[in-house]
Amino acid sequence: MALLSPLLLASTLFMAGVENPVYLAKFDNKQQEIQTRISFHHALLTDEKNGILLQLTNDEVLKLQSKGITLSAADDLWQRKARELSYQQTSLNIQQAGIPGFPCYSTVEETFAQLQMLLEQYPDLTDWQDIGDSWQKENGGEGYDLNVLKIGNKNLVNPPVLFIQSGLHARELATAGLTLDFAKLLLEDAKVDADIAWILDRHQIHILFQSNPDGRKIAEKGFLHRKNNNENHCANGNVGVDLNRNYSFGWNSVSGGSSGQACQETYRGPSAGSEPEVAAIENYVRSLYPDVRGPNDSDAAPETTPGLYLDIHSYSRLILWPWGHTNAPAPNQAGLEALGKKLAYFNKYMPQQSIGLYATDGTSDNLAYGELGVAHITFELGTEFFQSCSYYDTVLKPDNIEALLYAAKVVEAPYLLSQGPDIESIEGLSTENGQIRIQARATEERFSRLNGNLATDNIAQVHFSLNAYPEADNTRIAEISDGSADSPTENAIITFDETDLIDGQVTLYVQAKDSGGQVGPVSAFKVDTRLPELNAQVECTGAKCAFKTGNSLGGFSYLWRLSDSDSRTEAEFLAVMPQIGVNKVTYQLTNQFGVTQSKELDVLVDQLFEPVADYSESCQEYVCQFDGALSTDEDSLGLNYEWKINAKVESEAASFSHDFSQAGTYDVQLKVTDEHGQISLKETQVVLTAPVVIVEPPVVVEPPEKKSGGSFGWLALGFLAVFSRLRK
Repeated sequence: MALLSPLLLASTLFMAGVENPVYLAKFDNKQQEIQTRISFHHALLTDEKNGILLQLTNDEVLKLQSKGITLSAADDLWQRKARELSYQQTSLNIQQAGIPGFPCYSTVEETFAQLQMLLEQYPDLTDWQDIGDSWQKENGGEGYDLNVLKIGNKNLVNPPVLFIQSGLHARELATAGLTLDFAKLLLEDAKVDADIAWILDRHQIHILFQSNPDGRKIAEKGFLHRKNNNENHCANGNVGVDLNRNYSFGWNSVSGGSSGQACQETYRGPSAGSEPEVAAIENYVRSLYPDVRGPNDSDAAPETTPGLYLDIHSYSRLILWPWGHTNAPAPNQAGLEALGKKLAYFNKYMPQQSIGLYATDGTSDNLAYGELGVAHITFELGTEFFQSCSYYDTVLKPDNIEALLYAAKVVEAPYLLSQGPDIESIEGLSTENGQIRIQARATEERFSRLNGNLATDNIAQVHFSLNAYPEADNTRIAEISDGSADSPTENAIITFDETDLIDGQVTLYVQAKDSGGQVGPVSAFKVDTRLPELNAQVECTGAKCAFKTGNSLGGFSYLWRLSDSDSRTEAEFLAVMPQIGVNKVTYQLTNQFGVTQSKELDVLVDQLFEPVADYSESCQEYVCQFDGALSTDEDSLGLNYEWKINAKVESEAASFSHDFSQAGTYDVQLKVTDEHGQISLKETQVVLTAPVVIVEPPVVVEPPEKKSGGSFGWLALGFLAVFSRLRK
């Protein structure tokens, strides 16, 4: 199925009736660029090496130029880039699931189906709440429920709640993908990860995955749609309302903070909270958190305020906190800044206040912090709206999962806990003479320095508890390793008796305090002194083998020696054996205290499968996209590719785009090679013909009957008619 390129904006905003030209914006410094990204996020298209592409109204052009930002016309650049990307983003294979061209992101329907599975798999930890309807459903269309998944201990009364919303802007694909993967991680690892176990025992995480499902369905077709699908506004063009300008608190309160024009990307709607999606979110959030802040911008929330509201957006690699409607810092600035910089430590994003070149109004932080006093952070994920799956899987997801886990830890008092020291690591040292020794590393220095430093104090104390969350009556004091608590980072030695173990294991809770009396979040660690049996499992298809430890216990390290030059440390993995016959593999298991067991395995490979080269091609005029993903090899983990055109090597990628420049017949060859040096070839010819140019004949205008006054006027009219026709 061919995917309409999401970056072909000629078929998105232009067709939507917002015929604004595209400009390349260049900046004097990084902060100027970041502020532009914040204030003109609605106009952002894509990044270039020397700037960013923005689609701007005339007023917006003047605003940016008044700030000293250089703008140059870039319609041609945008269209050329869009054409290139459209070929790259064509789905040439039959995709079984996910958004076409982006299988790592679930559709709206798939999201709900997966959440239903989580409810069935983890009934003790999950609950489902319908908080309202989308605009289409409320107005009799094919809309959706707005469903929140609640994760955590169901028996808690008024627990600290981490509320996360994603997908508020339809085109931001990675946001709902990240929150869905976060929910799966929490539930799948609740029994094996000590940190997740205590988080879910004491806190609840509430996630609204698809905040704008109607709009997301438009984006799933490849359109860079931002707003909801309210057909009453700009119905024949850029339909809908910008939900992140429709929140009630501070709605339409700042000049230029949103738009009153229905076809603009930041259209705020006819009234505060007018959209059913926003009304549902506001009602639900108010049911979670009491109002603890006064009515004035200068009124601070109590530092002990529990709860945290995360709004997950994309893109621009930013972590943002209130205020966004004024340059003045929020009264809880110290806590918000510490929280933002701690989160940015994990994803390496730029942390800063959410004010850009110009103010915004009616945004989600106005509800959370402005109205209620609850800590609020906005994530701007990644590097593009339609983020590639390769970048999502390898960079965006792992970095931001860690940030979300930190947020889940500090939700009891985010303003305070984020200003305290963190437990950076916990590791087993030894078990001897009836005692267990553990080392914990506490630090005040685990924060992003991309936008200035945080004030740090020395570590004063590290305390711990066993099998219960630390409270005043159950904590013990660890020993600072060097005997002197005089540094912002300290190692501490935790010692307890083997008699404290239950069946060889115990859950250790650790927390640090700095010299200013500030405590940080708790970290938990499963101490396990047991050594299980070495019952590794190996299953092979040809030379491709799946290795599994067969060990259900956590806290161990693994070492597999497949050959002198190939070692693995994963618990489970796939590998291709180097030879047919018996391959000797050594499996080694080590517990937290360095006690090791090992075993030699005989892995039998009884046959090798040969690769089969195959590919598909798709051409538009002289540009062809070649995709070798159709090539197969049953026992290969990664084929090597070599493409030749007319006997000249052109690419070694699995797929590539080639511009032949002119008509002709071209020989194309794909060679694939597997791990054992086996080769397969496929050769075809590509025949390209020159496009047919249709020239309309000139229109002959018969002159009317000649009258007095001469013929010049009629000849001029005839000439203008012909000229007008030829211009069309």
